[in-house]
Amino acid sequence: MINKHPHQSFLDEFQIAIDKLVPLTPGEHVEEAKSLHKELSDNHETSQKQIHQALSVVGRKEYPFRKAYHEICAGDEEQRLQKAAFEHMEPAVRKKVEGVTKHGVLLDDLVRSKMFEESFGGDERYQIEKAILLADEVVDTQCDDRAHKRKQQFDDLVNNWHSEAERLQGMISSLRRMGEESPEWQAEIHTTCDRLEEGWSVVERDPTEEEIIKEIEYWNTVLHEGEDE
Repeated sequence: MINKHPHQSFLDEFQIAIDKLVPLTPGEHVEEAKSLHKELSDNHETSQKQIHQALSVVGRKEYPFRKAYHEICAGDEEQRLQKAAFEHMEPAVRKKVEGVTKHGVLLDDLVRSKMFEESFGGDERYQIEKAILLADEVVDTQCDDRAHKRKQQFDDLVNNWHSEAERLQGMISSLRRMGEESPEWQAEIHTTCDRLEEGWSVVERDPTEEEIIKEIEYWNTVLHEGEDE
């Protein structure tokens, strides 16, 4: 019997992230992700932190391609998702869902809402969730085709998002250097930077300029409080 890895759930999450790498992600990035996953899986001494760090490495490299891919597809993605999903719903169920989405509610938000549990029966919820899964496949195929047909636009967007990632990482690095100013706060500042950098992970929320600036302003106040008095 093969011993299960002590952090198998996180490795499974890593595998899901690999499976969801967007089309046109360079093959070398995909192979690197697979190699990292195998290396971590084969070593039962691998820690949870190491798995998250690997996810961040993969996510940081995939970020420009993911953002470019979504930008090409995002304009009408929800409309196409709804259209494809409705085709897999019975008329009565579709009518109930349309009664909600016509007010601007996204399908993914609907299934995560309390309303979904309260307003739809078990069979209806199952039908809706299955319809969304099937529709996701349709939309992904449409996006793949669109991205390939607009290769030059895609490449330009990748370059733009690569520059944006470099800029955001530079801001995080600046915050990390602020920690060198004070042994008292260094550990906490570095922990904050680690949390921000975990946002590069494929499975986490991307780091944002607003969030980073907020942390820089906060720690600037903490480190230099009273200097102007």
